[in-house]
Amino acid sequence: MLLAMSSGRAFAQGFEGLDLTDGEKKEEKKDPPKDELDLTAPDKPATKKAAPKDDGRKPLKPDQPAVERDVTQDDRVKSVQRKLYIKRGRFELAPAAIINVNDPYYTRVGGQIRAAFYPADTLAIAARFALMQTLPSDDVRQATRTLQSRIFFSVPYWNAMADLEWSPLYGKVSFLNSILHIDGYLLAGGGVVFTERTGTPDPANNDQPRPINPGFDLGLGLRFVAKDFVSVNLGLVNTTYVDTPRGTTKGVTQNLMMLTVGVSLFIPFKSTYREAE
Repeated sequence: MLLAMSSGRAFAQGFEGLDLTDGEKKEEKKDPPKDELDLTAPDKPATKKAAPKDDGRKPLKPDQPAVERDVTQDDRVKSVQRKLYIKRGRFELAPAAIINVNDPYYTRVGGQIRAAFYPADTLAIAARFALMQTLPSDDVRQATRTLQSRIFFSVPYWNAMADLEWSPLYGKVSFLNSILHIDGYLLAGGGVVFTERTGTPDPANNDQPRPINPGFDLGLGLRFVAKDFVSVNLGLVNTTYVDTPRGTTKGVTQNLMMLTVGVSLFIPFKSTYREAE
């Protein structure tokens, strides 16, 4: 009986202070306030912003209006401009007026017609035919009447020449607030010159008729291009030949330097090699 009482007392002491009526209280987890920073949360990786796409537009400067259109490839000025016309594969027909510039006593004036073909843009095979007349100047009258001098001179009637032309120069010049395209060329060739002594008897050759005099060309010129099919030409051509002037039996080398002014017409009127530039 004592044993039962002692064990019951011990059992009662083991549960002393234990409140069985309230039950187990669970600790509630409270969310942190919205205005406080939760330092326990792991750091979230920062999201990268997508790079802006390059659409080829340049940013506007502060002083540029927002309505300014974008600069395209066609709006840009090219450092090397296209030629105004292409001569390759085309024919050229060029009438011109001529006058000599290297004889102080006699003036030779006339006209010429020239035809050429361009196998390349800078190369031409040309042929020209010129008619001319010889006119004395006031210096001749003074020399013959006052000084009793004799002047031996050649009187050319016409010449026919074949030339090879090379055009190494193409550019632009400003003239009267306008831009002119220029095409420079050099020429050289040969042919014949018919003078007043051609066909007359030659005492030094058993009175045989004098043959037509061979001649050689050397010159240069400029074309001022107006359109794809037309240009204004300015040239200086020296034709060298040997002739026996009237009043003498000696052959004398003649230099007929002619200034030419004319126009060129290119056929076909539009180049078919424009896409080759």
